[in-house]
Amino acid sequence: MNTTAATQAAETIASGREQAASILVTARQKGVLVERLPVEVLPANLDDGFAIQQEVSHQLGRRIAAWKCALPQPEKVVAAPIYDADVHRGDVCRMSGPPRASVRAEPELACLLDRDLPPRREPYNEAEVLDALGHTHLALELLGSRYSHPERLSFPELLADGLFNAGLVIGPRVCLPDGATPADLPLEFDLSLTRVGEKTVSFMGRHPDRGALAPIVWLVNFLRVRGLGLYAGQAVITGSYAGVLELPVGRELRIGFGELGTLPITFLSC
Repeated sequence: MNTTAATQAAETIASGREQAASILVTARQKGVLVERLPVEVLPANLDDGFAIQQEVSHQLGRRIAAWKCALPQPEKVVAAPIYDADVHRGDVCRMSGPPRASVRAEPELACLLDRDLPPRREPYNEAEVLDALGHTHLALELLGSRYSHPERLSFPELLADGLFNAGLVIGPRVCLPDGATPADLPLEFDLSLTRVGEKTVSFMGRHPDRGALAPIVWLVNFLRVRGLGLYAGQAVITGSYAGVLELPVGRELRIGFGELGTLPITFLSC
């Protein structure tokens, strides 16, 4: 392929990614669902899906306040931004969009960064990443999609849309023993869900990977080679301890994370 043909091919790919991102951005902004992206701009692979995801961030123009991640699996890369307007703190979370009876959420732990981990040539090791991490907080990842039937779509299409990210609730700080770090967070603990005035439901929670630190180290280096970084003040979540919970709107809830603490939350429709 000559230089002119290569340039034209690159421009065509970039134009397709911009078009795909524009469709997903419009869906986010208007609160509408699309069946899927047009066939001519479908992401062909994981790299293409992530590139569309990054173009969505560019077109939205929002600050990235958090990332979700997990250790990679065959044909799957879990890395997606969560934007500042979608991060909630406090005991009340007002949900935008049409009224709803429930919210789909995943109980997680959010590790906050105290120091920047900017892109660089050399890989980051565990000690460097651990040194950059600050407090850990109880959290809920709020789930949603810009697709009407995401279960029918390929993983690169889901990656382009941010892997179901719709927001993040950052709750109370986890009080770790003196000298403990995010590397010492438990792999499993008892979770509980209490609707105020009703009986508490308890179940076992377990981290889907081998702890919170390894996915964050992977994420830092995944972003690094793409010219991206993590920065002080951002949060990172690394997987649900109990799959997806259906949480009612308009009820006072208390979600217990074993000895790590309790997250009180009430979801309200705007």
